[in-house]
Amino acid sequence: MKVKVFTDVTTFIPEELAKEYDIDFIELSVLMEDGAHKEKSIDRVEFINKMKDMDPYPTTSQANPHDFLESFQKVLSEGYDHVFYVGLSKNLSQSQNSANIAIKKLKKEQATVYDSEIMAPCQGIMALSASRLFKKGKSIEEVIAYLDSLKNKIYGAGLSSSFDVLFKTGKVKKGAAISMISTVMKLKPMFELNFEEGLISLGGGKGFKGAIKKIMENIQEKTDPETEYILVLSDVISPDLMKTMEEEIKKIRRIKEVHYWPITVIAAHTLGKGAVTAVLGPSWEI
Repeated sequence: MKVKVFTDVTTFIPEELAKEYDIDFIELSVLMEDGAHKEKSIDRVEFINKMKDMDPYPTTSQANPHDFLESFQKVLSEGYDHVFYVGLSKNLSQSQNSANIAIKKLKKEQATVYDSEIMAPCQGIMALSASRLFKKGKSIEEVIAYLDSLKNKIYGAGLSSSFDVLFKTGKVKKGAAISMISTVMKLKPMFELNFEEGLISLGGGKGFKGAIKKIMENIQEKTDPETEYILVLSDVISPDLMKTMEEEIKKIRRIKEVHYWPITVIAAHTLGKGAVTAVLGPSWEI
């Protein structure tokens, strides 16, 4: 059976890697003053540099059922027997609902929607693993079982430069107290890519040094010191901080290979300029 893997563009998977693994993306849209823009049509660097001054702050919109159906039907008409969508966590997006509505228009044996329960490169590693397994001739059931087993082997966390963008997006409710404390203490918001909630806050670290220290403590607690990992790093125009994260992680865990995936526009919109994410997971055998 010839299977086409779909996932969300918010996995950060680079185009060249997606092409190698025959993965297609479902795009979200960014709603700005001049209308809706598909994520790939936006100049990433220009958008990031202008984010701070955007007023009103942009919002986002997931793909609708028609978008999914059109994408799925296209690849089925090209000779694929099945589409397998590794979806963004239901706690973060309604994209899976749109996908499930779309596949009702297809035959039962033509499509599967799989809930990754996560986002960003954690979800990306799962999509790459699925594609690799399908290329080896594994069945839908075997791939689902393997992806389920990955959920206790992947860990991701990160930090941002300030609470400003979190206030704008509503991820953190702005009040006089937290605004003053975050500024005076130079707190850096930390977050974890979590398989129960998709994305959770780890609080604020005192400066980048304090935040990185706390993230390293979490990595030590939630990953296996005996496992050899791949490390996927991403940044919102913050290469020096990303390099520091890499160096600190290599001190505490065995890293087989390091990959750099650019944070997408919508993730940058949520995390803010200066953000860095780090994901540790099993190799997808490049």
